[in-house]
Amino acid sequence: MKIAFVTMVWRDYWLLKKWISHNEQWVPRRQLYVINHGGDPKIDEIAEGCSIIHAPRDELTPRLDRQRWDLLGAVTNGLLAFYDRVVCSDVDEFLLYLGKEGDLLSHLEAAGTEGNAIAPIGLNIMPSNNFDPDQPLLVQHPNAMVHPKYTKPCIAHSRVVYTVGGHGLQRGDYVIDAKIGLAHLHYVTPDYQKRMSDRQDIVAQSRAHAERQGDADKIPKRFWINWKEPDLIRQKDQRNFERGTIVDVSGGFDDCANALRAAKVSKGKQTVVEPELFNKSPLRIVLPERLQQTFQ
Repeated sequence: MKIAFVTMVWRDYWLLKKWISHNEQWVPRRQLYVINHGGDPKIDEIAEGCSIIHAPRDELTPRLDRQRWDLLGAVTNGLLAFYDRVVCSDVDEFLLYLGKEGDLLSHLEAAGTEGNAIAPIGLNIMPSNNFDPDQPLLVQHPNAMVHPKYTKPCIAHSRVVYTVGGHGLQRGDYVIDAKIGLAHLHYVTPDYQKRMSDRQDIVAQSRAHAERQGDADKIPKRFWINWKEPDLIRQKDQRNFERGTIVDVSGGFDDCANALRAAKVSKGKQTVVEPELFNKSPLRIVLPERLQQTFQ
């Protein structure tokens, strides 16, 4: 089975290093496709040996995220002509094999091709300690929320059209796999504050563009809120985590997968995992020790 991995990156140097080292355990670097948004020479240096694509970053508009995911989807679909499966994720999202036997590649080879893609169980890693570069990341942060937003159809085997953020599919369907997880490291990066400051600059630039175009009044008040006011989102996730029900995953992640499958809905042309159920009754886990050693 031939597999490619795709991501798009801007300034996230620490995460890109992790993304490359994590994924090259399964495939050669040339099968890691890195879209360098803006042509940053440092990204090219970190991604040496990967397949690098430069995308311009001349002007940021309010459609930035839609443009990003149109590009990521197009690259994914193009690569499916040459690969059996293409894993398309943000640079802070990492596949974990949750099964006790076998490995990710053998599991994917045996998996079916129902729908357009496979969605791993979304695991939003929650911060618990100060960052120590000498300790494995998930040993320091072993707690996670079972999260619908990160139960993303990121392992494509036929043509996909991603929703904004890649959280669902337009005019497509996917299966949720209990033996694969998607770890979202957003809150536990050592440069979290710098990353959020950079993204607030994106908000300012996109707003300025809208004002020049005379479209500022058309932008909803909550537009970009996760980048403009990231502490609000983080505090909400922390509150949900603190009141969440602990799911015992020592015997496997089937209970998590079943809860996510029950919340998967189709709304018009979009298929997503509905977050409302998980906001009302959050689920949390402690990663088994074998998974805590995933990132060094």
